[in-house]
Amino acid sequence: MSNIPNSMRILRPAFRFSIFSLAFWILEFLYQYYLLVPKNLPSALVRSFALTGATLIGAALFSSAIFKWFPRTARYWQYRRYLGVSGAVFVNFHALAAYYSVYDFDIGAAYYTFNPIKNPIVFGSLALPIFLLMALTSTDWAVQKLGGRNWKTLHRFVYIAYPLSIFHFLLMRPEDLVTAPGILLLAITLLALFGQIFWFFKIAGAKHFRSLGSFVGSAIILFVFVIAYLIFNS
Repeated sequence: MSNIPNSMRILRPAFRFSIFSLAFWILEFLYQYYLLVPKNLPSALVRSFALTGATLIGAALFSSAIFKWFPRTARYWQYRRYLGVSGAVFVNFHALAAYYSVYDFDIGAAYYTFNPIKNPIVFGSLALPIFLLMALTSTDWAVQKLGGRNWKTLHRFVYIAYPLSIFHFLLMRPEDLVTAPGILLLAITLLALFGQIFWFFKIAGAKHFRSLGSFVGSAIILFVFVIAYLIFNS
């Protein structure tokens, strides 16, 4: 019985954040449903799930940079986990809603081509299982079972999934990005990218770009620039 109060204290922040993330999605949904796609429930669900999920994931990544800039804030590390997990939940809802309402679960219609530049669903489909894996392993139990080092290595795959998700929403419906939710998403995305790139060069530079992480990070950045070049010159 004496452990119950401690358990409640541990769960209380997660519960509060669940309320916050749900409220954030409701605002996104209402904006879509009443202003952008009036009374179109399927479209409002697809868009609000997508924008909510991508915004929360971007915020999670930006929070990592904040913790490095301001080490005292690192004690709030659990909120980075909440942001990432809730973001992954919403992007999975987005995928399910899109497959149902847009493609009626017709895989052939969704993947009419596997060229991701012509069919941005491919970018999203590559990112989705990584985000899901990140969410499923974002627990203390997973850290204990995998070991801290293996867990960190696994979660670095988010640096591959995140650029893929950006290409997905940039190409899928670029007109949605000039709305209030889209501008918020772009702002969070730019902050997340700036923070991640800043600390990559800061940390890798301190090691004279000779570590394995420096090589992998440089390869990912090069990959992103190549894909961006192909997109804007296609």
